[in-house]
Amino acid sequence: LPTPRYWVKSNDTGWDAPTDWCVAMKDVTSVTNARTTITAIIPRYGAGHTLPVLFPGKGDDRVSYIRSAPLLLANLNCVVLDYLARQKVHGNHLAWYLVEQLPFILPADYDRAFGPKTAAEIVREAVLELTYTAHDLAPFARDMGHVDANGEALPPFEWDEARRLNLRAKLDALYFILYGVFDPANAAQSRDNIRYIYSTFPIVAQQEREKWGGSYKSEELCLAWINALMAGQPDAGIGS
Repeated sequence: LPTPRYWVKSNDTGWDAPTDWCVAMKDVTSVTNARTTITAIIPRYGAGHTLPVLFPGKGDDRVSYIRSAPLLLANLNCVVLDYLARQKVHGNHLAWYLVEQLPFILPADYDRAFGPKTAAEIVREAVLELTYTAHDLAPFARDMGHVDANGEALPPFEWDEARRLNLRAKLDALYFILYGVFDPANAAQSRDNIRYIYSTFPIVAQQEREKWGGSYKSEELCLAWINALMAGQPDAGIGS
């Protein structure tokens, strides 16, 4: 886990979340970067103005926040939303008024089933593993139910680049489906559209081709996961 450079008193942080973690966005960005929308779960730390934090609305309860925050996090980080954000960001900041213009998946859409699991279950499982990689996020793991018989958080997940790439591609595939970019009635054209969206991230493509022997792994895994999800196999052995 990283060691902060600066510290502030905990009673000066203005923490309004009902949990010891929250969703945070990277404000400083650009459409020419590898990615434009970069979001993460952070522990209870002070955050400066270039790291906006997303707390629940007034009156929202703790359970609702715990259930919805991972869905919002995955939505903000998916390729299709990033592609849309790149059409709007015109400087070096992901300003609030730009975020408010972005189209998000509605809560009810996460009830869609893919075989034995709903979209919400698929997202929460992947977000837990992608997020809980350090001990300071144990409160998040506990709230996600990732605990032992005594209610203590299980050890963090091992950081495995191939595994993480696979999980992110699985989430991208799910969101391409939920957004309607993938239309089973016009599958061939849909796959071409998805390939085009991936092509608009040239830095990611170059980095992955250099790392994975010439393969744009995110794109390949995403298309494979779309096939698995549409076949009702959310736990298929894609990329293993």
